Formats: sequence, structure tokens, C-alpha cells
Amino acid sequence: MITARISNINSTTTREDLQSYLALKGLPVAPGQRGLAFTETEGGGQRTTVSFADKTTFKRALALPMAERMLGDREIIIDDDFDGFTVLSEGIQIDIVALHGLNGHAIRSWEYHDRGTTFMWLRDSLPENVPGARIMVYGYNANVLQDVSTGRLRDQAANRPLILLAHSMGGLIIKQALLIANTRADGRFNSILNSVAGVIFLGTPHRGGNGVDTATFIANFIRAFKVNVRADLLKSLDPNSMVLFDLTDDFRQLVATKGIEIASLFETKKTKFSWPISPVWIVEEQSAILGTVGERKASINADHANLCKFKNVADSGLIATMQVIKEISRDVTPEIVALHPSSQPAPAPDGLKYTCLSDPEKLGSSDSYPVLVLGKYSYWALSYIDNRYAMEIVAYDSQKNLVGRWSKAGARYVQRIEYDEGSRQVKFVGQSSLSVAFGLDELKVTRGTRFG
Repeated sequence: MITARISNINSTTTREDLQSYLALKGLPVAPGQRGLAFTETEGGGQRTTVSFADKTTFKRALALPMAERMLGDREIIIDDDFDGFTVLSEGIQIDIVALHGLNGHAIRSWEYHDRGTTFMWLRDSLPENVPGARIMVYGYNANVLQDVSTGRLRDQAANRPLILLAHSMGGLIIKQALLIANTRADGRFNSILNSVAGVIFLGTPHRGGNGVDTATFIANFIRAFKVNVRADLLKSLDPNSMVLFDLTDDFRQLVATKGIEIASLFETKKTKFSWPISPVWIVEEQSAILGTVGERKASINADHANLCKFKNVADSGLIATMQVIKEISRDVTPEIVALHPSSQPAPAPDGLKYTCLSDPEKLGSSDSYPVLVLGKYSYWALSYIDNRYAMEIVAYDSQKNLVGRWSKAGARYVQRIEYDEGSRQVKFVGQSSLSVAFGLDELKVTRGTRFG
């Protein structure tokens, strides 16, 4: 482990200030780290993560005496405590949270090391590919089910779409946590469930080991991660009570009901063990695939332990993983466009008409129509034939199939669409600047969407 967290940095301190400080103290940053990303903390301070050139430098950084830790007017804190949430990059459009597997560390699970170079792709590459994302890692212990399915994750997620990224057994933890949250009778965690836009599984064993008894399957996991497996995480993996493997059907139903996108990435190399044990498949493709409608699937040229570690930005595994993340991110990032009338799905559902404020009774061939586009769906604000003060928002998929309808009173004859990024609220503005408003979550196409 050669990555540390540096906190209590003054808000006026720049990246260059910190780099100069580290250089002055003889604590060089690993060449693979692509700059220092500062994130805000409570109290007006800043925090960052730093990968050092080698273990000796890392240990010297942790052992730096208090008198040597003054940067500007603050005594900075250098530690390697990554339990709970650590923010790697700030953004306001979407949250991405990464959950590690059995190797049990929020940072090390995603780091690639080679000859003094460290590349942690969640920090060093993902932010520039999804610039609107707040990216977090989550370090957990044996109480993870309570943490993830209750307030800690809810407080972090705020009102943003949430993409969960999980390696190995971390995916089973996510499945269990979301199912627990969904079964609460008081609906306390509906907000977090409704915010989950997608889950990306990297080598998660949805069906256990194919043709391998559970005890052998768990033993292979332990060997794959060697000495890194944490005893506290293994307590819940009793071979005689592997309830985590029995969640697949219930989770598929939850995914369909909530409209959650799924991507499953799987290994294409056997995991090598010390002689005389032969290499084995830890999670084969058929176990790594959840089996939901529209599920994205991709293979990664790695064994199980290295499925989430990439050498550099040109690594084919990273390119495939990044593509999936960007696709899901685009699907929850709205775009407002003006479309020609010829692009309208026709005909309008019974009782409705395509009209806009320029001429409420007729939409001319030179007019344009404001449309909300969200992933593969387009949302059209239609008026009622009887001209009541109401709009019906009608959603179509890419094949122009009707997939959802939502109605509200208060305005008619759409003129423009406005979107507030902070509240994630969409306003369909019509005659006399009156409008009807929907939270973006209200317009989510799910199994329960009302169809015409």
C-alpha cells in the first residue's frame, strides 16, 4: 500500500503548493498519478489522495513528525484510513461509488503498481472521462449491509443519480443492501433506491461457482486474494449459509421495477495459484452475468483479482469499463433539443395533440418542438384536444414505441423546456409562462410506468 490521504488542507492551498511541499520533504509522488485532485471537506478545508513512489516514501510520509506537517497556516493530516467514503473527484451531475471485494481496501483494490508507477483509474482517468461525476470509493467492514442500505449512503447520494461499481463479492453486498432497503415498510429509503441509475458488476458471482461446491468456491476466492482477504469480511461467507447467492431472482425483479441499468464485466483468464495448485476460473462468464433485459456485457483480459486494476489509459479493460460507465452516465443526463415536426412519433395517443405555443391549433412544417431526451427515451409534452390547462408527458423509446405517460394540470401548449441541475427538476413551460414540473425521477421508465 503506497497511497495516503492528506486532509486538513487550507482552502487557499493550491495543488502546486502541495506538490512543492512534498518535494521539499523528499516525498515524491508516483509518476502514474495524473495530478492532485482536491475535494472540499466540512469546515472549509480540502482533502486529496497521494500515491507515493515507493513503500519507503509512503512510510516516511505517515511518520512525518507534527512539526514537519505545517503547510501554510495548517497542520495537515497524513493517514491511510480509507474506511467509509473517500471523495476522489467533485462533480454535481451524478455520483459514482466504487465498492471493493474481498481484498478489502477502498484504494488498493483499484490500483495498479509497476516499477514505481501507480495508476488508480478511478482517480487518474475517470474524472476526465465523466467530468460531471462526483467519484467516491467506499471502504467497508463487516457492518457494510447496514451502512450501504441505510443513512450513510443516502446522505452521500443527495438528489443525484447514482452509479454503483462493485468488484467481486462487493456486488453481492450491493444486491443485498438494495433488497434490504426495498423491503422496509416505511419507505424510508425510497429516495436512495430511486436514485440508483445503474449497477456495474466486475466479476460478481451471481450464481456461485459453476459445478463447484460452496466450500471449494470460497476456498478459491481466499487463494485468489492470498493474504489480503480480511477475516471480518469472511464471517458472512459461511459455506453452510451462503444466502448472498440466493438473491439473483429477487434482485432481477427489483432492477425491472426500478428501471436500474445493469452492466456485467467478466474475467477471461484463470487465476494462478502457487504450485502445485493449477490455475482455476474464479467466476466464469455464465455466473458473472446477471441475466436482465438490456444488460450490458463485456469481457476483460484479466484474472479475477486484477479485473478492476488497469495498467494505464490505453488498457483495453479500462476502455471497455469506461465505455459502460459513460453510456450509463449519458442515460441519466438530460438533454433538451428542438426537433422538426417530422420526427414526432405518430399518431398522438387518443385525446392528445402535438401543439406548441407559436400556434396552439396547428403545428406548421417550419416549427420546432421542444423535446427532453434522456438516454434512449424522448419525452414530448402533448396538449389535450379539449384544450384544458394540463399537459401529458409522453415517452417513446428509440423505436418510437410508447413506453410511458405522465399528466399534470397547470399549463398547456408547450413553448420550452427548462432543467434545473441542482434540484433535477424539469419544467415544461407553456402559455402565459405557466408550467408543469416533474422531478427527473418521476419520469423514469420502469415496469410500473403507465402506458397508453
